[in-house]
Amino acid sequence: MADPMMFLFGKPELKLAALDRVMEANRRYQTKADWQIEKKAYSERMWSYIITADVYAFMYVFSAPTAQVKRIFGPPDLLVIPPWRMAKDAIAGTILGVNGVRPQSTGFYRQMWCLLPSFFTLSALTHLSECKRWSSYLSLKDKTNFGDIAGRIDDGTLTSAPVFGSLDKDTSDAIRLPNGQIQLSLI
Repeated sequence: MADPMMFLFGKPELKLAALDRVMEANRRYQTKADWQIEKKAYSERMWSYIITADVYAFMYVFSAPTAQVKRIFGPPDLLVIPPWRMAKDAIAGTILGVNGVRPQSTGFYRQMWCLLPSFFTLSALTHLSECKRWSSYLSLKDKTNFGDIAGRIDDGTLTSAPVFGSLDKDTSDAIRLPNGQIQLSLI
C-alpha cells in the first residue's frame, strides 16, 4: 500500500505520466487487471467532470443578482403542472432567502465565483482519482507487467535493467517465445 500522505503531498500524476508512456508502447501486453484499473479511472474521471459541471451550475445560480434569480425561476413555466411550479418556487425561495450572505455579483467578479470553486473541485477530484489509480498499480507489483513497471518507477530503478514481462501460455505459444517472456519497450 502506498504512503497515506501521498494523497495530500504526493505527485502521482508525474509517475503516471511515465507509466502511461510505457503502457502506450506496450498496449498489447495489458492484462485484465490493468484494464479494470483503467476502466475505473475513466469512470472516476467522467464523474469528476459531472460533479464539476454541477458545482459551476450551482455557483452560477448562487452568485446571481436577485433579478436574475427571479427571471430564472419565475414564469413562464416549461411544464404547466403544480409540482414543477412548486419546485421552482422552493428553489427561488431558498436562494433568495440567503440574500444577506450570498454574493450578488456581475462581470468578472461573478466569473470568479463560478470558475474558482469549479477549478478547485476538478483539481481535487482528479488528484484523488490519480492517487487511487497509482495505488492500484502499486498493489499489482510483481503480478502484472504494468504493476511491475509501476513498482520500478516508484523505486526509481526503471532504467537500471531491461524490463521483462510475461504473457499467458496461449499467446506465448502463438508467437513462439520461450517461457512466455517478452522484453517491454521503455520509450
